[in-house]
Amino acid sequence: MAEEQVRTESAGRGKQEQQFARAAIALLKGVVSRRRDEELWQGLLAQQAALHDYFARISLQLVLNVADEYAYLRQEEGTGLPRLVPRNQLGYGLSLLLVELRKTLGELTALEGGATIVTLSEMVGRLKPFFPVAGDELKFQQQVERYLHQAGEMGFLRQLPEPADSYEVRPLIRSFVDDQWLSDFEERLQEYQAYGKAQAAEVEQEPGLFAVEEEQHESL
Repeated sequence: MAEEQVRTESAGRGKQEQQFARAAIALLKGVVSRRRDEELWQGLLAQQAALHDYFARISLQLVLNVADEYAYLRQEEGTGLPRLVPRNQLGYGLSLLLVELRKTLGELTALEGGATIVTLSEMVGRLKPFFPVAGDELKFQQQVERYLHQAGEMGFLRQLPEPADSYEVRPLIRSFVDDQWLSDFEERLQEYQAYGKAQAAEVEQEPGLFAVEEEQHESL
């Protein structure tokens, strides 16, 4: 009986260690979501206390959203340690798109609940006022489509098989485009609009305007 109990306890520890290792590695690679891997998600929930303590030792914060079923790591500022999660600059157009997606998520969630769906034509219409002198409609639409693709690569959108050119806005965007980010954007809105008027004919050439921890935005 004692030997059997030892084997059972050893097997239990082995399962816990495997859960911890899988979850830790996945978090270091990017966002973990229940939709992508149920077993990994359950292991992360089971090991969340140990994972929190482990990553805290290297100044990484485990951000776990149980309601929206995703988790990721955020690096603390001002620690003097090398950045594990690099901060990259977003361009003018992509920054605008993320703000509009975040606003759309809030608007539709409040009104309807459930999934928030946007289309390419809708986002073209929402971004066009920021590029008032854009002359080539096809070129502008293609640029917005590239922004949508980039947002999808960052995990903020999921392209739907139908209808054509439709996307689901993922709840993850709330964590990155938060109230402070939106407030900063509103303060710089006039600067954005002035830049848009000057550069609308060449929207591909964009300076970085907002920083974001982009490597953590693995597609959900």
